[in-house]
Amino acid sequence: MSDLLRKSSPSGVLFFLILLFLTGGGCSLIPPSAVSSEDMRNRHHFDRAMIRIDQDLDQGHLNDARHLVEIWSHFSGLDASMKDRLAAKKEKVNRAFALYDTGQATQLEKLGRYNEALQKIREARTEEPGWSSLVNEENLIRIRITAQTSMAPDWKSMIRRLMVLKTRDPSDPDLEKTLAWAWASLSETQFAGGKYRQALLSAREALTFDAQNARAATVRHSISRMLEEWTDEGEKKFRRNDLRGSIALFRKTLAIDPAWSRARKDLSMASEAAGVEIHRTDNK
Repeated sequence: MSDLLRKSSPSGVLFFLILLFLTGGGCSLIPPSAVSSEDMRNRHHFDRAMIRIDQDLDQGHLNDARHLVEIWSHFSGLDASMKDRLAAKKEKVNRAFALYDTGQATQLEKLGRYNEALQKIREARTEEPGWSSLVNEENLIRIRITAQTSMAPDWKSMIRRLMVLKTRDPSDPDLEKTLAWAWASLSETQFAGGKYRQALLSAREALTFDAQNARAATVRHSISRMLEEWTDEGEKKFRRNDLRGSIALFRKTLAIDPAWSRARKDLSMASEAAGVEIHRTDNK
């Protein structure tokens, strides 16, 4: 080998050394394990998904962000750094949902819908189990529910006694005002306890005795807003082809107010669509 190098021209020696380097005599210029094009594509799609998650969170599209996290959580081709990035995004999404649910709970508390507020706080705790403030808020809501239901007088017994007096003096306007007050108080108690169907009926009774009773009107308005929200959510689920979810919400709405015409029409349409879907499945 050394004799050959001594006899070779300088250009020949240079060529020989380059050939030796490329064929294994030194560090190869050719990567020993080139990254496959499929891995590169996956990495590119992953990077775009991580950016999209941040964009969805900034725009308030929490469900879309969570959907992307769930999709990539089931992908088997993630390396360690990708898994760490995905875990960080998942924590960010959970935090966003916890904040959203907490805000919803606050609004529901203001409306006196304590049972629904309690459910929202519980949902927030599943997203962020370590938030001690959520535990404190849940305890406060429980205290408010207990206080409103246990400290209230027996309104039904009072109403029965007032109705006996009314039969004796049907034209007493003060008695009608008192009956409206008792029915409205019962309605508020039932509403705070999550008995929305009974609360609506009691509010209507109060308004028959006094159409200007503000407390009964407030309960009726709050329940109407709640039914509107459930119906809106049911229609969104229907548009996403979540037929079972939409039907459940429409039935939930009608269980409180069977005369809610919008939910009744939507339920009929969703039930018909679900029947068609089942028929198609059976024929496959």
